[in-house]
Amino acid sequence: MAENILILSMTRMGDMIQTTPLISGLKEKYPTAKITLLVTSDFASAVPLIPDVDESIILNLRQFDKQENWEDLSWVKIYRYLEKSVEDIKSRNFDLLVNLSHSKFSALMVRYLGIKNIVGFYCNDFGNRMTGHPWMQYFSVEVFNRKYNEFNLVEIFSRSGGVDVRGRAIEVVRSQNQLSVDTLMSFDEEDIVIGFQAGSSLEGRRWPARSFADLADMLIENLNARIIIFGVQSENKVAEEIKSLAKNKDRILNLAGKTSLSELSQLLEKCKYLVTNDTGTMHLAAALGTKIVGLFFAHAHPYETAPFSPGHLIFQARISCAPCSYGVHCNNIVCIDKVRPQHLLSAIENHIKTKTWLLPERITQGSELSVFETVFDFDMNFKLRPLVKVGLDMDDMFRTAYTLLWRERLEEKKDAGKFKFLINGVSEHLTRDYDCSTIELIDEQLQKKYLILEDIIKLGNTGKRMCGNIIRGVSGGKGNSNKIAQFGEDISCIDEKIEVLGLSNPEVRPLADMFSKRKENLVGDNVCFLAIETRKSYIDLITECDKLKEILKSCVKKLSDSRSGYISHNSINVAVPGR
Repeated sequence: MAENILILSMTRMGDMIQTTPLISGLKEKYPTAKITLLVTSDFASAVPLIPDVDESIILNLRQFDKQENWEDLSWVKIYRYLEKSVEDIKSRNFDLLVNLSHSKFSALMVRYLGIKNIVGFYCNDFGNRMTGHPWMQYFSVEVFNRKYNEFNLVEIFSRSGGVDVRGRAIEVVRSQNQLSVDTLMSFDEEDIVIGFQAGSSLEGRRWPARSFADLADMLIENLNARIIIFGVQSENKVAEEIKSLAKNKDRILNLAGKTSLSELSQLLEKCKYLVTNDTGTMHLAAALGTKIVGLFFAHAHPYETAPFSPGHLIFQARISCAPCSYGVHCNNIVCIDKVRPQHLLSAIENHIKTKTWLLPERITQGSELSVFETVFDFDMNFKLRPLVKVGLDMDDMFRTAYTLLWRERLEEKKDAGKFKFLINGVSEHLTRDYDCSTIELIDEQLQKKYLILEDIIKLGNTGKRMCGNIIRGVSGGKGNSNKIAQFGEDISCIDEKIEVLGLSNPEVRPLADMFSKRKENLVGDNVCFLAIETRKSYIDLITECDKLKEILKSCVKKLSDSRSGYISHNSINVAVPGR
């Protein structure tokens, strides 16, 4: 029973807002617990927005940006500040720490805090970064398998803290001062106020200023809208560029760098829509109930960071390289040109008339665009519902299957009786959202992937047997040290083969990566203990391969049953050469 909880959220404002379902869930789970939020000074002003936080700790490394505070430029001064900060945190006797910051610095700091119950990232005695929960292990490998991930960061964060996120949405504390924005802008009740957030943390994620300017003119001329451009001071340049390119300048107000966080919140509440890149302002507006038209370019991926509440519209280019892999610098960001001002105008016009998001007529299967609506699905899980009905492909099948697999495998509580309900639900969604006429071809392609899964299962069984030999040899006291060492080398060889199968078959790489991540977290010099835990990792891998096959086969059968005259493959009606 946790009584004193520390949550580390040391990145950006948007990430802080994305922790709100986790924090509210922890408050419900431990109603008498005190919750403290540790943040950096860059985003300390956002702490009052976060509900259910009793206290905050501000880590201020920015003070050393000013030379007058660091005249001798001695690193000893920074060390002393960090040492004092860590000692102060240790003295508060936290009994649960949730680290949602994936930096090496935060992991090292957690190690020195010495809190026993840790969720998230930390360092072991050798300085290696470790992950303290299955969902955080998944978070570590998801970055390499983005096309097969359907989990929003909110769900990953929440489930890592043992919080069931179904039906929850992000939320913030609303400002009580409704007078401060009057000096910035006066409002008429009949005005349709639409906000623009044209900046973002990375320039490559930004929709062009020309596109924002054209959209502003269309909204003003067709809807008599008033446009407010938001942003921080560093984004004032792009805001001014938008206004200079627009024809209807008198209906556009540039407030980039001119609002406090409280004023920004109040203004966002007055906006009917916010057209935005993937930013913290987007999450803040969604939490306040403003409808979002989100633009996701370059590395930004809506499955990971779309606003975690229902009723928003998301645009993303549907091209083979979207989203960019992390670490990739693109010299030709073609994805930003796929989304056009006419698309957004049509969507907003339709929404004003019908109160629903309808697909703009200009967008077809050949438009190279994905358009999603954020919804809660049949099981109250957050989901992106595609509005462009494209053909179902292998990536869609595996992404759907992995979603079911990980929700079952990474949870402490299993509900085996729910499997049929989930398969029926996702199959109905696939039929509704995709053109499933190619299910026969997908079924044939899956047969080859099943063989790869069988190869991984065989390697897993071999590794499991070798671990058993080590356990028996060590525990019986009669094990030959040379023989045990040889088993260890053989296990390393097996693991390498599993890794190669994952790297050469992207569809099964998430399984291989999770297996490797679990083994990374095994430390110590007790050979018997390490062999027991390694054996568990092989068992998990085997179980997950079998379960993934079962999910895929069940979905294919359900989809193919809806197509008369087609019988899906099974071990009776298909012969596999050499097997």
